[in-house]
Amino acid sequence: MPMRSLRFGAVLLLAAIGCGGGGEKTDTTVVVATSPADRAVTAAALANAIAANPSAADSLLQAAGYTPTGFQELMYEIAADSAMSAAYAAARTR
Repeated sequence: MPMRSLRFGAVLLLAAIGCGGGGEKTDTTVVVATSPADRAVTAAALANAIAANPSAADSLLQAAGYTPTGFQELMYEIAADSAMSAAYAAARTR
């Protein structure tokens, strides 16, 4: 997957998450995943969004620029790298 597409998907995902809420105004922070740790944090944000709304998993993955297989590959990449795993774990809500 091209890095530009990944960055655009991450921006869309984080903007969508930041804009959610019951009609209240929120600041939207745009974060672009450029380092492995940033990619892990972005993956955690996506996993958090999916956990909060499992029925929207496919649309959330698509908005972030992932297929289910592509996201699974990213999860394997994160699991294989201790720094990425630590960043993911720190950003993942339970």
